[in-house]
Amino acid sequence: MPWFVVDDSAHMHPKLLAATNAGLGLWLRCGSYAAQHLTDGIVPAHVAKMYGTPGQIRKLVAAGLWHEHGHTCPHSKCAQPAPGDFYMHDYLDPYNPSRVEVENRRRREAEKKQRYRARGEQLPLDEPDRTPPPPRPRRDEAGPIPAGWQPSDADVQAAQLARADVGAPQLTPQQLDTVTRRFVRRMTDDQVRAATWGGRWQGWAERERAESPSAGNVVQLGALTKSQQQRAGLDRLRQNGGHSA
Repeated sequence: MPWFVVDDSAHMHPKLLAATNAGLGLWLRCGSYAAQHLTDGIVPAHVAKMYGTPGQIRKLVAAGLWHEHGHTCPHSKCAQPAPGDFYMHDYLDPYNPSRVEVENRRRREAEKKQRYRARGEQLPLDEPDRTPPPPRPRRDEAGPIPAGWQPSDADVQAAQLARADVGAPQLTPQQLDTVTRRFVRRMTDDQVRAATWGGRWQGWAERERAESPSAGNVVQLGALTKSQQQRAGLDRLRQNGGHSA
């Protein structure tokens, strides 16, 4: 499910409009819980009630972002939750590793440590992870960013969580839409070619700060040099008649 339809009219995806900002916050918090506790996308009833209100929960279900017990979603990986619980639509396809995948990785790491101990050796702190990485896109698959490119649910969640980790405010859906349009325009203007765009967009969104939440404007951190910031401060003082705001 795409988050946005990035076009000249900058319309947001209907599911986002239906969920509202508060519902989106609940979706992000419960997604973080599911990833931390390896629930494979299941949101227990007590967690949903702890993080959100009944109205917010109903909006997520009505928008199709969450499924209740007995849902009829045709997606093959949308599990059937127990009565009272919820399932996050598209959680495992293909964004988040399953509990089995995470536990297998942890088991391999534990077995590696045991082999070192059996030989009486200390596990090097800087030993690289020898788990084969996922295949990288071939260079000949790289191309310009599509005009209507949009971030995935996982891209948005990762950027918002990264902002929360450093104490930055969450971007509203309107601001996220603005960030995406600016990102597509910059990649197009710079003639950047890539096979995937999600990681680039995440870094872009993580560095954005809200300039005017009501207007949905964003300004990229680090966009001004120190001298430019000082000049901007002097300009603001002049506009305020020599008094700081």
